[in-house]
Amino acid sequence: MELNTYVMEAIARQQLAERRIAAMREGLARAAARPRRPVRVTLGLALIRLGTLTLGPHRPLVPRAS
Repeated sequence: MELNTYVMEAIARQQLAERRIAAMREGLARAAARPRRPVRVTLGLALIRLGTLTLGPHRPLVPRAS
């Protein structure tokens, strides 16, 4: 059983159309997603929080000159 050229072209066009629609949906989903923070920013903020926690409650960062 051999498919003729017209049927093969129709199947190829249909598959291309489906893949283009899927790519468009993926692009829209990426555009709508919230951008992720860079790892260095996340790590820096975590280190700042850790440093603040290690100082304890209400402890000034710089000692006052008397």
